[in-house]
Order: sequence, then C-alpha cells, then structure tokens
Amino acid sequence: MRARAMNMVAGESRLMDTEELRAYTNLGRNNAMKLGEEIGAKVKIGKRVLWDKVKVDQYLNNLTGV
Repeated sequence: MRARAMNMVAGESRLMDTEELRAYTNLGRNNAMKLGEEIGAKVKIGKRVLWDKVKVDQYLNNLTGV
C-alpha cells in the first residue's frame, strides 16, 4: 500500500489517506483529522478512512479569501 502512495504524483488523486492529509495541511495527525471531519471531507470506504482533497481546498480557499 505504501509503495503505491509513494509512486503517485502529488495532486493526482482526489482522495488522500490520513498521512497524505497531514502532509498536505502541515498539521499533526489529530488536528488534521479534526479539521477533515469538521469540514466534511471524511470519506469512509469499508474500513478505510480517506479525505476529499477538493473539500479541503475549498475550505482553505474560503478561509484565505482566494
């Protein structure tokens, strides 16, 4: 699983795992997960938890006024 994530080009996938969300937002694990849940970016597929990059981008754009 990790090898697949390492081979992907940044920005290619819409859904991110928690480690990718942490790197994308430059937050720790707990704060990244809390942010993702608050903005509705959490996507559960079976037991996996992924985060919607589009919703994270929209939230950050609104927050910064871009």
